[in-house]
Amino acid sequence: MDGSAHIRSAFAGAAGEGRSALIAYILSGFPTEADALSAAEGALDGGADLLEIGVPFSDPLADGPTIADAGRVALAAGGGLASALRLVGALRARGRRQPVLVMSYLNPLLAAGDHQTLVAITAAGVDGLIVPDLPAGASSRLERLTAQLGLAMSFLVAPNTSEQRVEAAILASSGFVYVVPLFGVTGARDAVAAGAGELIASVRQRAAGRAPVAAGFGLSASSQVADLAAAADGLIVGSALVAAVRDHGPARIEPFVRELHSGTIRDARPG
Repeated sequence: MDGSAHIRSAFAGAAGEGRSALIAYILSGFPTEADALSAAEGALDGGADLLEIGVPFSDPLADGPTIADAGRVALAAGGGLASALRLVGALRARGRRQPVLVMSYLNPLLAAGDHQTLVAITAAGVDGLIVPDLPAGASSRLERLTAQLGLAMSFLVAPNTSEQRVEAAILASSGFVYVVPLFGVTGARDAVAAGAGELIASVRQRAAGRAPVAAGFGLSASSQVADLAAAADGLIVGSALVAAVRDHGPARIEPFVRELHSGTIRDARPG
């Protein structure tokens, strides 16, 4: 099964259970590689349908203080793309078969040569990529290489993304369309962003089944997940999980993800 099929089967499986898929973000190498592996396994044991493995980067333009600060800790300990791939490899070696996407800024993917890097990513057992500073259509070469290797691509759309770019993201997203329903950087918020449900539902309507639509940036509680479960095919929790590892250690992740998972059941609200 290639990456696209593996990812989409996870969304289909969640939908078949009457819920939105839950995607857990784990920052590789934070605060250590062993902790990141424990956190990733805890997320899967807690019910995450997919994992998004973050690659720490020195200039994380889309990341708020929680992930940016954690990234600096991971980088200081030698973290980076290589540590992310070791994490995925360790998960696969332990029999974890859930889809895994790597979220990386463009520079680490190009630094050692894009083809060589993408081959290594595929060999580690990664199913897809999320590149937050790469709009759909901006690098036909990278899109072509990932397709040849069976890696799925997931492109981002935001409230200010033009209709033309939304359509381009839908067409190019062989994994899922990643909706960022707010302006600014990542970070847990106390409430769902105003208009988030409407934006997600609008993108999902436009996608019309061509690609699953998942939303992230700001979710930190099961009640917030429940607010958006009817509108989205998937929901992504990131900064809140990084903060949980920082404040309580990786042992907190399994019960926290279990709480979040309880909010993914869809109710009668229109989606």
